[in-house]
Amino acid sequence: MGDEHNHTRRRFMQTTGALGIAGSTALAGCTSSSKSDNGGKNGGSGEMADKIKFFNAGSLKDDPGTKKNIDRFEKKTGIEVEVNEVPWSNLKTTLITQWRNESSKVDAFNGPTWWLADFVAADWVEPLPLTKKHLNKFPDNLKELVMFDGKPYMAPQLGKWGNFLYDKQYFEKQGISSPPDTWDDVLKLGDKVGNDRSAFGFTWANKDVFMFKQFLWQAGGQVFNDKHEPVFADKGVKVFDEFLTPLRKKGLLPSGIQSMNEGNVGDAFIGGKFATVEGWTPLGSRALDEGWKKDRLGIAKPPKGPASRATFQDSNAVGVSAFSKRKKAAKKFAEFMSEEESCKTDMVVEGNPAVMPSVYDSDEVKKKYPKELRDNMKYNLKHATSEIYRLQPQVDDILSSNITPVFLGKKDAHDALTAAQQDIKSLYKKNKIL
Repeated sequence: MGDEHNHTRRRFMQTTGALGIAGSTALAGCTSSSKSDNGGKNGGSGEMADKIKFFNAGSLKDDPGTKKNIDRFEKKTGIEVEVNEVPWSNLKTTLITQWRNESSKVDAFNGPTWWLADFVAADWVEPLPLTKKHLNKFPDNLKELVMFDGKPYMAPQLGKWGNFLYDKQYFEKQGISSPPDTWDDVLKLGDKVGNDRSAFGFTWANKDVFMFKQFLWQAGGQVFNDKHEPVFADKGVKVFDEFLTPLRKKGLLPSGIQSMNEGNVGDAFIGGKFATVEGWTPLGSRALDEGWKKDRLGIAKPPKGPASRATFQDSNAVGVSAFSKRKKAAKKFAEFMSEEESCKTDMVVEGNPAVMPSVYDSDEVKKKYPKELRDNMKYNLKHATSEIYRLQPQVDDILSSNITPVFLGKKDAHDALTAAQQDIKSLYKKNKIL
């Protein structure tokens, strides 16, 4: 089934390879067999370079795990890594600008796996020489996100997905015996949580599409079907009617949640303003680092919707530019950053969930994190979900402009989601995807 899935995804890339990406048009097709280590678009095979340029999503001051692994790579290989720190919000645009001009300035980069469809379709990234043994260390649900035509195009680096946390001390004070297990249980918190806390917090600002998709998958829906047709409207209405709208109407959400980013949500939970939270950052690790006792931090599986407990798969991975003149060294770097020791280092130093299940059983990780947190992260790693689709920025803009007004009670869910689905269908038809 995995081979059939990859074949289908690859055929989709091939039939849409000349489409516009982030507003551009007339891009190259996606067949990558002419690249790889035979020289690529600008050469790059042959002798190992002694230096590469790596475009990192954000400042290394905020990524001490990445910084530590870069230091380890330089010490082990003698290859210098020059880091270009690009703000997360600008990284994809920066990469695309470089690649439109066929610039060799970028050797390697990191970013979320869900960027990959547009990058592969435009022939902007190189397949990586990761062995089957290496790839099999990752769970299938993550591995398939980086594979096209049986080849890996990014090397998973660090995990980032939702973790459901709660304040055990507050639950005991309120006489709540266990964390909510389902959507209905979350809604019932309104009868138990006092006015001093919001019952349920989560990130919406800049993550509205992420959260909507997570709840959509929990409701048994998906954004696209296997024919690349948008099909989210019906189940999306269920998300609002059965969960998000009742949460708002019952007053269970924090005031101003639509403006709360990852940092705001983490600050509020650690500051004692939320009873429960769906945290996007490695929030459990952060709470422990900032003074919460292990017996205060409650950790649970995501509350189950009508269909599942799916959480959004937002793992970062390392890729190599097709225009790099130092591909051999860049590929060595990508592989190194996704090795087991690197994954473990990132988790121990920075708290990011590891993308390899085996890391959770290492002595260093066991020593630093309680079993409950490790088991929860490992569970979400294996059950996280994602969809990779073409014209991702345009699709997400259409979704965002419709779901947030519904979330705030300013639009009818059925009308808004039906309109969004039709707009995305028209976008795909215009670009000959449908």
